[in-house]
Amino acid sequence: MMMSTKMQRNAHNHGSIKSSASLRSSSKSFQAKMDKMSEHLYDVVKSGSMVKRAQNKKRFTPVNYKHRWFELTKRTLCYFDVENVERRRERGRIQLKGVRLVEEASVNGEGGDPFAPDGYPFQVGYCEISSAQQQAELQDRSGVEGGQQQSGGRAVPQYTLYVIANSAKERNEWIRAIRQVCEDSNTPKSYRYHPGLWSGKKWSCCKGLSRTTFGCRAAAHWREANNNPSNGSSPAQNSTRSISPNSSTTNSQFSLQHNSSGSLSGVGVGNGNGVVVGGGGGGGSIGLGVGGGGGSCTPTSLQPQSSLTTFKQSPTLLNGNGTLLDANMPGGIPTPGTPNSKAKDNSHFVKLVVALYPFKAIEGGDLSLEKNAEYEVIDDSQEHWWKVKDTVGNVGYIPSNYVKPKALLGLERYEWYVGDMSRQRAESLLKQGDKEGCFVVRKSSTKGLYTLSLHTKVPQSHVKHYHIKQNARCEYYLSEKHCCETIPDLINYHRHNSGGLACRLKSSPCDRPVPPTAGLSHDKWEIHPMELMLMEELGSGQFGVVRRGKWRGSIDTAVKMMKEGTMSEDDFIEEAKVMTKLQHPNLVQLYGVCSKHRPIYIVTEYMKHGSLLNYLRRHEKTLIGNMGLLLDMCIQVSKGMTYLERHNYIHRDLAARNCLVGSENVVKVADFGLARYVLDDQYTSSGGTKFPIKWAPPEVLNYTRFSSKSDVWAYGVLMWEIFTCGKMPYGRLKNTEVVERVQRGIILEKPKSCAKEIYDVMKLCWSHGPEERPAFRVLMDQLALVAQTLTD
Repeated sequence: MMMSTKMQRNAHNHGSIKSSASLRSSSKSFQAKMDKMSEHLYDVVKSGSMVKRAQNKKRFTPVNYKHRWFELTKRTLCYFDVENVERRRERGRIQLKGVRLVEEASVNGEGGDPFAPDGYPFQVGYCEISSAQQQAELQDRSGVEGGQQQSGGRAVPQYTLYVIANSAKERNEWIRAIRQVCEDSNTPKSYRYHPGLWSGKKWSCCKGLSRTTFGCRAAAHWREANNNPSNGSSPAQNSTRSISPNSSTTNSQFSLQHNSSGSLSGVGVGNGNGVVVGGGGGGGSIGLGVGGGGGSCTPTSLQPQSSLTTFKQSPTLLNGNGTLLDANMPGGIPTPGTPNSKAKDNSHFVKLVVALYPFKAIEGGDLSLEKNAEYEVIDDSQEHWWKVKDTVGNVGYIPSNYVKPKALLGLERYEWYVGDMSRQRAESLLKQGDKEGCFVVRKSSTKGLYTLSLHTKVPQSHVKHYHIKQNARCEYYLSEKHCCETIPDLINYHRHNSGGLACRLKSSPCDRPVPPTAGLSHDKWEIHPMELMLMEELGSGQFGVVRRGKWRGSIDTAVKMMKEGTMSEDDFIEEAKVMTKLQHPNLVQLYGVCSKHRPIYIVTEYMKHGSLLNYLRRHEKTLIGNMGLLLDMCIQVSKGMTYLERHNYIHRDLAARNCLVGSENVVKVADFGLARYVLDDQYTSSGGTKFPIKWAPPEVLNYTRFSSKSDVWAYGVLMWEIFTCGKMPYGRLKNTEVVERVQRGIILEKPKSCAKEIYDVMKLCWSHGPEERPAFRVLMDQLALVAQTLTD
């Protein structure tokens, strides 16, 4: 019995030991989860959505750009998928202990990646360091000049993360935030960096031919930069390259001294030619003085330093301007602090642009444009009209959306490039001619990538889409066996060889439409009726009649002839001055008004296919099963409304009847803001017979409270109209019945041809409270993701 009891006790003790070990393991796991939650919940310094460039750590990986959600904590910079807001999947993280520099970058300038998305790029240079190296860094805080080793890890970054922000302000905020966290944790830093990209063959900034080429620009000292919040970039970013790669002279020694914080505090240089470089200020700044020939410069006395880095330069010389030149620094790098490293003088800077479209000047003061010709910009202070000079010296104003800076000119010069055209619109365009081998190149739905769309008749008439990929050597290909240095070279190759495609590339669609201008001239919004030739009637409504017209016999227009007494004319005329300056590819352009005579004319861009509502009803048989094309119409409207939202404009009457369709299935929002000036109580009052009840949210029905969020509700109804090909919302229900249903929270049913993911977006638009509805920019991103999912 005693034996049995002892065995039970031992068994119990053994079980307790196992249970305790299990508990400890569980506790550690729980603690790790809690630490991660704590970091996520309490240590997040900054977060937001930006575009990330692939880092290409592996040799054969494509270069691409993807939207990521970034979170900066006190220890890491993490990035996640953006698809699922609630349960984002982490895609990578950088330990801030490994960060060496945070600077602005240039990714799509001359020599860079011409296919990088638009935005405001910056770079984070970092090393992947082990915990042992992190521990060593805690014991050794002194930084070193690029290329030198320190006990805790590299000062030169192993990898560079390029990130593209949405605005210059956002970029500067991220740069300052990351630098601040790194400064607080005493992270070691690099002193030089490359602002450009490594192309696989050379650096785009300094043309250095080795990837390990010494950085060509001085990096900002983090503390100094953070104390100057007006600029998030490097203080030396405007330094002029002053080092000649072919110069020769006698040897000299160049000494860089570092204080305990790792900043340069004094420099002394002497050679046989009387060159004396004196040390300079503390606080992380670089101070140098140069005396040449018989000149002299009094060097600042050097304080005792914790470390000394000496660079042997051979050969060096002074050029005619007294600039210290160095032949040994690769890539033509300026010596820090030389006279030419002061801020660049832009007084002689010439900005050249290339015309993408022809433009015929009609008004005095304007200048005609010839496609592909170059022009020098004299004044670009106005957003939509720039003053330029042509090659023979003629000066005048041109529409800014007809040109592109020569330094940024990429594929736009080629007739086969169609930019942001969607997959569905590309298919529609290529099918119109029904020509085998007809093709276009467009931006892919995956940001930063490009797609070739090709019409083929094998085995039957259809359009195929091929992603243009890029390898680690920055070569482009459709098939890995056939790589080219540029996309134009790739297109030219496939003009002569199918190389894995359904057929050879033969031709591209011609006679593509030119965009409208913001107003008919640089300073014209008042139009004389005698300048307009009125043609056939396009439609009529409660405001008046719309007729097709031509301005001065050259520009197609739509002329809305307003009924007298239907609108507050004086207020509208004042607003029209501002509205002519609103310009977006998915807004019907207002050219101007005829306000000196009655009735008032509103002159706008002409859209050949008329209202979206009639277009949907006319082509119901071909559209009803084409979910991709219908979704593309929704996305186009969301882009136009995002622009209005950003400029604080409320439409007040968004519906399919107030959108227009042009060539190439372009959909544009029309009559924005017009409802604000209507005098008819039957239209402006929610109880009026003409009021658009079926597009109105609860707060408008109850309080006539319009906002951008009431436009969002109407946009949801517009989506429903599109996916039903123009059916009337709520069918034959009376307005009073519709009001009752809306106030009870009963929404429109799902259209038969509509996917669940699209209907879910509609339901978000119909949230009862305005604050619960998403902004248009959010809707635009969500629909783009849905389109990408449904078309992949």
